[in-house]
Amino acid sequence: MSARELIEACLERVAAIDPALRAFAFVDESAASWTARSADRDGTLSGIPIGIKDLVDVRGLPTAAGSQVLAGNTPSSDAPVAGRLREAGAVILGKTTTQEFAYGVTTPGTSNPWDTQRIPGGSSGGSAVAVATGMCLGAIGTDTAGSIRIPAALCGVSGLKPRPGTVPMEGIIPLSWTLDCCGPIARMVEDLVPLWAAMTGAPVRLPDPGDLKVGFPDSSSLPFDVTPEVGAAVDEAALVLAASGFGLRRVTVPKFESWDGPRMAIVAGEALAAHREAGWYPQRAELYGTDLLDAFRHAESTDAASYVSARRRLEVLRGQFMRAFDDADVVLLPASPFPAPRRDAFDEPPAPGERPSLVRALTRANGAINCCGLAAVAAPCGFSGGLPLGLQIVARDEATALAVGLAYQLSTDWHMHHPPTPPTGGEWG
Repeated sequence: MSARELIEACLERVAAIDPALRAFAFVDESAASWTARSADRDGTLSGIPIGIKDLVDVRGLPTAAGSQVLAGNTPSSDAPVAGRLREAGAVILGKTTTQEFAYGVTTPGTSNPWDTQRIPGGSSGGSAVAVATGMCLGAIGTDTAGSIRIPAALCGVSGLKPRPGTVPMEGIIPLSWTLDCCGPIARMVEDLVPLWAAMTGAPVRLPDPGDLKVGFPDSSSLPFDVTPEVGAAVDEAALVLAASGFGLRRVTVPKFESWDGPRMAIVAGEALAAHREAGWYPQRAELYGTDLLDAFRHAESTDAASYVSARRRLEVLRGQFMRAFDDADVVLLPASPFPAPRRDAFDEPPAPGERPSLVRALTRANGAINCCGLAAVAAPCGFSGGLPLGLQIVARDEATALAVGLAYQLSTDWHMHHPPTPPTGGEWG
């Protein structure tokens, strides 16, 4: 299949199934015309179709961040990360859906391809759905408290949450300057490597996996509550890696519940500051959804000392978590405490000032990794009730997490499973 034929096939698939799933906020119907130019570049991604989260500027395509606040916003230049992907030869099919300004884990309006009555995760839900269903071969997401890893886990694909600062964030609408990062999503870890190399503009050198030690808390001592099936899947993943030659180390990880308050104080405060600086809030307050407005109002009710105290508290917690790496190169954790919840499970309103309990559970499982500035690879590790489960491989750097993730997928086939056609609970088109 030629590059042009591949792009045309992906666009045909988008036209056929995306009306039911809504993974794309905008599709560039002229993408096929880019293939000749991308092929001429002879890059590592020459002719590869990708989606870009609707938070990242792409020249000539709308950037709305899933919000009416930015309706009609069409940037005239690429964000550096989008430009690097183009230079590597990638063909951008369009912009994938996101929760409004990346604040949330459900990606409303976008359906999980394994069961359309369930959430795809978020906030990079569109990117994960597009990859899971073959609408594109790779996609770009952002991650502040799990927004790459959660949808990767719930949709049965792989994702890389990098350390902050490894990819330039200019041209990407911020949620939290402290915690935001930008990374790739693909069906398998092997495909994350060239995407990541293109995003950083440098080759990826993976360490020898035989020299790496894998730390894991067993399912009875995980830092957050999980379903029995998730705990068993992570335990089994550790055994798979042991059989592949990795040394296993039992590690102790502090409970993640204590991270919730300071992390949310930082996210809400920095989001408020970013939207004030951009001139969007309070000038366009009537156009925001309730989740962000609640976060802004919470931040407005706190003082600078509270923000500083939250930053200090996270530094203390980070020191406690990093002890797990004293005798381990990676730490295995679930990427989600449960399989994809039904969308109607989020209908019950939370208590004033609180986020829904399922949202707290999903961000709790992931947000601590952002607070520690660590890298993590999310990878499929099993099924429960026909829905995928996700593992996260946490490391000090991206190459180590990728090396262990690649070794894991060489010994398993969870990443080779595809959503049913048509999906449970719905039809294509």
